[in-house]
Amino acid sequence: MQKHWKDLAALIAIISVALVVTACGNSAPTKVAADMNIVDQNQSISRENATLNARRYAAEVYPGADTRVVMQSDSSVKSDCRFGDGWASGDLMDNRGVKIDSLKCQTNGSGKGTFGCMPNKTFATKDYAAEDGKCNTAITALDKFK
Repeated sequence: MQKHWKDLAALIAIISVALVVTACGNSAPTKVAADMNIVDQNQSISRENATLNARRYAAEVYPGADTRVVMQSDSSVKSDCRFGDGWASGDLMDNRGVKIDSLKCQTNGSGKGTFGCMPNKTFATKDYAAEDGKCNTAITALDKFK
């Protein structure tokens, strides 16, 4: 009978150690703030990517028109959100500088809308408009478009 108690005590000790090790392994990773150089670089990349998407959008939606785009960077790119929300705002202008429309363009892809862009009014009707201004943790990289 005493052997069973020893076996039971050993089993309880093994389970306890396993639980402690498992609990430590599942702790949330420590969030490390991005260096300011990385933030600046990602803001620049997000603006360049959005600008490229906006130029493609303008060529598709206004073929042959003399247009220019003025895009901002993803305003959600910060030290605690290095890849942002995936969206940038900007304007599509005619050749005299008169605004044709305000745009929202993707900074990390081009699959939504037309070449990743759409008018703000259209963007506001989409489910993903709720992502605007919030750190999108699903974005794990911000590569410059080619």
